[in-house]
Amino acid sequence: MEQSGFDEALLTGPGGLVCEGAITNIGFIEDSRIVWPSAPMLAGITMQLIDRKFASAGIKPERAEIRLPGLGKYDGAFTCNSRGIAVVGQVDDAVMPVDARWMTMINKVYESVEWDKI
Repeated sequence: MEQSGFDEALLTGPGGLVCEGAITNIGFIEDSRIVWPSAPMLAGITMQLIDRKFASAGIKPERAEIRLPGLGKYDGAFTCNSRGIAVVGQVDDAVMPVDARWMTMINKVYESVEWDKI
């Protein structure tokens, strides 16, 4: 994987059904919405936290069936896990556009998540 220039593996199902990354969740940007795969996946803590916070940014996250052959319709993609948010620049041969405005907004949502008091 890294020898081919990729940082993460994308787990897929039959017909190229997008599920999640090996250690991340993946979200897609389409028009003015965030779309998470509706395929079986583990909803990670970071995904859950930012999913709840998107409403305060005026965004209602959605779930949809996402397939590898249809990635070209998305305006961008990002991954999230306990290490934070990262832009996705490419999935296999599909180059994903990077919208700096969206990534700034997603990072602001991530940074607005309150820390638990210990």
